[in-house]
Amino acid sequence: MKALVDSLKARVKAATGATAYFVSVPEAPVYPYVLLWTSAGSLEQNTLGGDRDLADRLGVMMVHNTANNVLVLAGKVRAALVGFTPVSGTWAMEYLREPYDSRPVEYDRDVPLPGNGYPHYAVDMYHLYGTRV
Repeated sequence: MKALVDSLKARVKAATGATAYFVSVPEAPVYPYVLLWTSAGSLEQNTLGGDRDLADRLGVMMVHNTANNVLVLAGKVRAALVGFTPVSGTWAMEYLREPYDSRPVEYDRDVPLPGNGYPHYAVDMYHLYGTRV
């Protein structure tokens, strides 16, 4: 899973210029940024072959200093991820399809920005599918 996450982080950074983090963000992040999360590798039984395939979720939170900027960032992140095949030495991954869920843009009142209100964010959820190599 680490290799998958690393490849996703690199893809986001290369396509958007935004730093991508996994699960946690430093205390004073630079905006914009993208926060990724997934499990340690949820497996699904493949009854025909008897193997267990990777069938997981990928959360992608896009964070910026205004709601409009989140919309711009979200478009760049989606363009980078949809159709992208994450890299792993353990799994032959399928390419990412359109998000199966997308949450409205919101703001985080727990994190004040000096002189600039609150950061805004949107969340997309993707499926991660792969077969063992």
